[in-house]
Formats: sequence, C-alpha cells, structure tokens
Amino acid sequence: MLVGCLYKIISKALSLRMKMVISKVIDVRHSAFLEGRGLLDSVLVANEVLDEMKRRKKNGVFFKVDFEKTYDSVR
Repeated sequence: MLVGCLYKIISKALSLRMKMVISKVIDVRHSAFLEGRGLLDSVLVANEVLDEMKRRKKNGVFFKVDFEKTYDSVR
C-alpha cells in the first residue's frame, strides 16, 4: 500500500517540475499537451481553412496524419 503511495508522490513531484519547463520544450505551433491548448483546436482551424478555400474557389493541398501510428513509430 505504501509503495503505491510513494510512486504517486514521486510522479506528482516530477509532473510539477516538468510543468515549469514543458512550455519551453514544446513548440508554440503545437496545439496539444500544453495548458490552455486543446488537441481539437488544430482540427477546427483546418476545417475553417478548408471551408474558406472552397468558398473562394482556391486550389490547395491537404493531408491527414494518423497520429496514433505516428506516435507508435517515434523513438
């Protein structure tokens, strides 16, 4: 029982220390993993851009990245 509690204390201490430097590590263009940013924000922006391009009848290229496969293959 106490062993699990010790892991929780260590993990909380590490997460608080990481919180101070994580914004310096993650680029400002990323839309997730930072406080105040949501994973779906980039999806909404992409949808707005696509709608605007269709409305103005502009040409463009869009591609979708499968994030699950991307994160599984990063080492």
